Amino acid sequence: MKKNTSFILTAFINLTLIFLIILSLFPTQTAAKSYQPEISGSFESGDKLYTDPGILEDDEDEVVDYYRFDKQWLRYRQQLAVGEYYYLKVQRQQRIYEQSETYDNLNLETEANYTFYLTDKLRNRFKLLLRDKDYLEAESKDYQLARLQYTLQYELNEKHDYELILQRQWTEYDITPKNDYSLNRISLKWGWDLSERLDLDTKIQFDRQINDQNSGKTDKSGRKISLNFKYKL
Repeated sequence: MKKNTSFILTAFINLTLIFLIILSLFPTQTAAKSYQPEISGSFESGDKLYTDPGILEDDEDEVVDYYRFDKQWLRYRQQLAVGEYYYLKVQRQQRIYEQSETYDNLNLETEANYTFYLTDKLRNRFKLLLRDKDYLEAESKDYQLARLQYTLQYELNEKHDYELILQRQWTEYDITPKNDYSLNRISLKWGWDLSERLDLDTKIQFDRQINDQNSGKTDKSGRKISLNFKYKL
């Protein structure tokens, strides 16, 4: 059953990639006829070696673990008007460990984004992310995730800009549904250009995690405040 699931998901993402390529070969809608669609992507592979610096044998570090990884993504983007566009991105990533086989996993993601301006200073963004995490040797950890995010950006003037983010996330586990949970997030960011050399960026964020009623776990709440700066010497 596990191999069949992985095969179906891999076939699905490959078909999606082919669909995006074919889609780019046909004329776009009249509203976007002056804009050419774009396809971008990346293919990478490699490995990572973990060593224990505290145990030396023959002047070499002892190997703790090693894994191979490969990652591919493809994105189709279409500009509709000035400040208005959408894109669809699909991604596949896999990790195979030599020792910690329970961490072997296949991660498939699909992301959709639609951005447009309401006014010259006010911009909307809707983003949807779907993820399927498949642990090859530990089925109890498999889960699906859906994340819906809305962003409202407002540029008051050359010195001040604001950003409001509302996010809702659902996480469901295949074999252990009692671990299911949802996450609500709201954040507000304020950017302030104090001078030509100094920029400040302040953010306040609130999280609320709600667990499944049968999990026996307590719900979690959290908040975060951050202040970032950039100064040009």
